[in-house]
Amino acid sequence: MRFNLRHAASFVCLFWAAPILGAQEVDPKAIIDRARATVGTESALNNHVTLRLVGRLEPADRKMPSATLLIVARKPCSQRMEIRVDDIVETTILKGKKACIIRSNLAADASQMRDLTGPELDRIRSSTRQFFKYFRPDHERGEQVTFAGIEPRHGQRCYKLSYRYPDGLETIRFFSLEEDRLVSTITGNGVESIGFGTRLVGGIKFPEQIEYHENDRKLHTIVFEEIQVNQPLASGIFDIPKQNTEVGVLP
Repeated sequence: MRFNLRHAASFVCLFWAAPILGAQEVDPKAIIDRARATVGTESALNNHVTLRLVGRLEPADRKMPSATLLIVARKPCSQRMEIRVDDIVETTILKGKKACIIRSNLAADASQMRDLTGPELDRIRSSTRQFFKYFRPDHERGEQVTFAGIEPRHGQRCYKLSYRYPDGLETIRFFSLEEDRLVSTITGNGVESIGFGTRLVGGIKFPEQIEYHENDRKLHTIVFEEIQVNQPLASGIFDIPKQNTEVGVLP
């Protein structure tokens, strides 16, 4: 199994956007504020603390097996993601400034673990914070957003906003001028995500599924079967195990 976790983790930077009112209105904050209003009230978005997503990952290549997916996140920067194909499980755990990845063979009762550092750690931390930011830049860590023009994207005229951290990590989001929704997101590794459908949970709109593309080639689709907001989480779910410690798989 070689599902690329950086592709799946870039996943859920959610999906909505903004209208045009004249050249003087082309301001990133105004675009973002209108986008947030299409997702939920400010109260619902600001009070979103925990998230649990259950679904499946369907590769575009039909020769590849599908996988089950579990993502659990807690504001501001904790996440656990499990991708499972048969008896093979990849678990990524983030807790604050530390993260690891564990690859386990449940049938053989064997696993390997390594710490995440550098760009891998930066990406998983950024994607986790974005679960709860809802298009706002991460000012606390130096992320800035700038207007980068108006471009066509997937048949719509879109505002293009560039989100950039001081270390150069960049995310591009395209917001529709007419429909107040996010059309697509392109992460720093060149993977584009596009949301489809809408599911309302806890006063917040989530996509029912997300397609991932790279260089105009479809990679896979994540289909969500269960979404929970602000529900209690199991104790220790984000604890990073010591090396050679058995890692359990969540139900």
